Amino acid sequence: MEQVAEAKTQYSIEEYFALEIANRETKYEFLNGEIIAMAGAEITHNTICANLIREISVAIIRKEKNCRVLTSDQRVRAYREEENKWGYFYPDVVVVCGTPELADTTPKTLLNPTMLVEVLSKSNTTREVMLKLKFYRAIESLLEVLLVDSDSVFVMQCERASEGDWLMRSWSSLSETITLKTHAIELKLSEIYREVFS
Repeated sequence: MEQVAEAKTQYSIEEYFALEIANRETKYEFLNGEIIAMAGAEITHNTICANLIREISVAIIRKEKNCRVLTSDQRVRAYREEENKWGYFYPDVVVVCGTPELADTTPKTLLNPTMLVEVLSKSNTTREVMLKLKFYRAIESLLEVLLVDSDSVFVMQCERASEGDWLMRSWSSLSETITLKTHAIELKLSEIYREVFS
């Protein structure tokens, strides 16, 4: 989902929740006091998101995994304990395995995602992406993050390893296949970018 920065005023979590309830037509993300309105996305962004949801869902069904794939309407929460910072986000694709744990907020917030996908576009700044990654890495249940470029063929995989380390790999050819080790499924870049670059 593309982002439009709001005024740089600091907000409380309570003010953020009130804004979300009062403005149901718009989704907002919260980065430790900063509120970012989510704008409508371009067709290439939406096509890639739809492709990812289809491919991941079909692979999970075939593997008979106890997981579900959710759209960008699912809010997730992250807490960076060492800095006492909160984040609430709407990733483009969310995977949760087992029983979803939800905070009693409006809308309900998922606490235990196992994989998140962000589709990057010109409106996503490097700063925003790096900030989100810092927050995402603090989610204990999270095993994997995919960053998918919508302007070129490029996918980066961030995978949780032992002792809190994260491994990073990247792909940039439609002939390549990504293995999602945490879910034991494969994604072809040609399918991720179907009707965009193929």
